[in-house]
Amino acid sequence: MRAIRKHLGVTQERLAELSGLSVNFISRLERTSDQNVSLKSLKRIAAALQISITQLLENTDFNNNEPSEVQTNFSKIDQLCFELKSKDPKTAIELTDSFLRILKYTK
Repeated sequence: MRAIRKHLGVTQERLAELSGLSVNFISRLERTSDQNVSLKSLKRIAAALQISITQLLENTDFNNNEPSEVQTNFSKIDQLCFELKSKDPKTAIELTDSFLRILKYTK
């Protein structure tokens, strides 16, 4: 979870805000491997990160209590999409239109 969160440039505070969970809970999940986590909480975290629960679990090494480093296949494009989806729809459309205009002139 930490690797995905960091890759997307999301702080623990922002993830807590997006998921409706506490910062303390998010921090504990990232620090300790013996946390009992409900499916509801996993769904909220996955939704906040805009990934599936499967992706969330595949990118966590519960034995070492560290997110697997190489398993995350996110890119800057994923980060951009995450940021756009986090904006209100009007702002997201304006930013997308601006970005597409820039791309049109950088052939």
